[in-house]
Amino acid sequence: SNDLERRIDDLMTINKKHQQQNGDLMKDNIFYKKKAEHYQIMSDQLKKELEELKRKTVGMLTEYRNKGDV
Repeated sequence: SNDLERRIDDLMTINKKHQQQNGDLMKDNIFYKKKAEHYQIMSDQLKKELEELKRKTVGMLTEYRNKGDV
């Protein structure tokens, strides 16, 4: 019965460590999820700015062509 009690204690210790690891992993998951959301927002903003820059560039080139400068 002493071996059984020792085994139960070992399993309880292992369980506690697993619970701590799970908690740490959940915190990491939340952190990286928020970080990914932040980078997605940044990426969307940069895509918008790129499209706007492309439109302005095409508009300027079209304007110069119409004037005969290019």
